[in-house]
Amino acid sequence: MDTVRYRRNNHQHQYEITSDKSLFSTKVDGLEKRIHKYYLVIALFFGVVLSILMPFFNEPDGVYHFVNSSNIVHLTTDINVYGENSKWFGDQFVNQKPAYQNGDYFKKYFETEVQRMPMSKLPRSTVYPKVLSYNFIGHLIPAIGIWAGYHIYPSIGMMIVCGRLVNMLVMTIGMFLIIKFVKRGKLLFMVVALSPVQMNLFSSLSYDATSMLLVSIFIAAVINIVNRDKFTIFSLMRLCLLAAILYLGAKTNLCLVFLFIPLLVFAYPLKRIIKSIIVLTPPIARRIFMIITVGFLAVIAFYITHQRGGFLTLIYKLFINFTYNFGGSDYSIFTSTFTKPLSGSNSKIPIYFSAVWFLLVGVAAFSETKFVKKSIISWTALAIFILNIVALFVIYSNVGGFTGDRGALMGQIGGIQGRYITPLLPLLVLFAGNHRFVLGVTSRITVIRATIVIAVLSNATLLFDTLFTIFKF
Repeated sequence: MDTVRYRRNNHQHQYEITSDKSLFSTKVDGLEKRIHKYYLVIALFFGVVLSILMPFFNEPDGVYHFVNSSNIVHLTTDINVYGENSKWFGDQFVNQKPAYQNGDYFKKYFETEVQRMPMSKLPRSTVYPKVLSYNFIGHLIPAIGIWAGYHIYPSIGMMIVCGRLVNMLVMTIGMFLIIKFVKRGKLLFMVVALSPVQMNLFSSLSYDATSMLLVSIFIAAVINIVNRDKFTIFSLMRLCLLAAILYLGAKTNLCLVFLFIPLLVFAYPLKRIIKSIIVLTPPIARRIFMIITVGFLAVIAFYITHQRGGFLTLIYKLFINFTYNFGGSDYSIFTSTFTKPLSGSNSKIPIYFSAVWFLLVGVAAFSETKFVKKSIISWTALAIFILNIVALFVIYSNVGGFTGDRGALMGQIGGIQGRYITPLLPLLVLFAGNHRFVLGVTSRITVIRATIVIAVLSNATLLFDTLFTIFKF
């Protein structure tokens, strides 16, 4: 009888283990271990849908990205045949609206063959991009898809859709592997990568997608080092290699994460040496060193801000952008961080979605296990994140440009620049994950479920609102 009971219990135990392996398990451990799978399913589904159904040039400077990608594989195309303009900015869907509304979209963009032209005849991008540059590296993957699409059928529609699909597959699989192998912050990586702005970028020809992937790899490597609480020579070599790749293949502002390399060296291998030096250094020498350091940083800050109107002007611009709505949200740096990838036709997604995504990022970050033991790492992560935002305000608050002279003088930032904030959001897990922070989120399973629901709703809304605007307005 005891043997029978044991076998039954063992059979029940095996059943529980098997059921827990279900993709849609409701247990906390089951959900936690399958975050990367949830991401892959949602990202692939919406990635394919957005790649095929979104209007062409669905990313900022969309025409520019197509031209550069096609130039890389020597398929320079005269897009004037399709009524497009290589210099065009603004609402990049405006020339496609008649074809959508008249019902001849497929015939115009998928049946009409492209006309090749010399690269030198283009209004922009008249030379082949430098190989060791983010302009080349960031466009290389979509260029492969464009080449494949051209050889399937030489139309601009086939070239763009294939370029999007190839780019989306590489970026999605890359993020899937990051989420799978990073030890902490899996949920935050998932939240950021499933936001409509990132999903739209991954399903486009933009080099910003490659930048996002490369900086995510670097941040994941830093997180794993901090979680292990051990920094070796191999860790240093790995970070330096990733930094070199990131420097070549990503936008310049993302290179701020390089500050982690000297920080980790000082926080781990040289920690005892530095402490000994501090103890042995006379107090007056320490004060002189601090004064020189602060003075050096002040001179750099003055030089940078002086070119943009001065330090007080920068503070004013930061203040006014955080406290005043400049009439509409097409060019808002905050709505373009998560939900509005482009101004114009696909900027009609309700603004409350942006608020939900900001809240979701904060909850996902603070729901993480407290794993950071060194406070300097947490504060440095937060400082890099804030410094990136400040840098964007310094660069994109010039007179003129997208905001117009009056808007720029008042402090309005120009362009859809929120997409440059999004890639560094995973840094927040290094801040929120400090073991000294009492604040936390206990119901992590609720956060995971909310992420899945919000990601599905917001990406579906992005597609619907874009197409609805094009068809009806």
